[in-house]
Amino acid sequence: MSRFPLTVDPARSRAAGARLGAALRRFDLSAIALRKAALDHVDGEMLVSVALRASLARLATPPGPAS
Repeated sequence: MSRFPLTVDPARSRAAGARLGAALRRFDLSAIALRKAALDHVDGEMLVSVALRASLARLATPPGPAS
């Protein structure tokens, strides 16, 4: 005999466990989507940074003779 008798309906307990599992899966998927979005943002920032550096380098070189 259990020291603490079960006071909750087993069907309700299973349903609560299923809801908790579904919420955990949704949370994991949200965290994955957030990581992907952050990486995409960083990649985009790197592209902008490269373009700006190229523009600055081009502007810093003295103009060549006119053709």
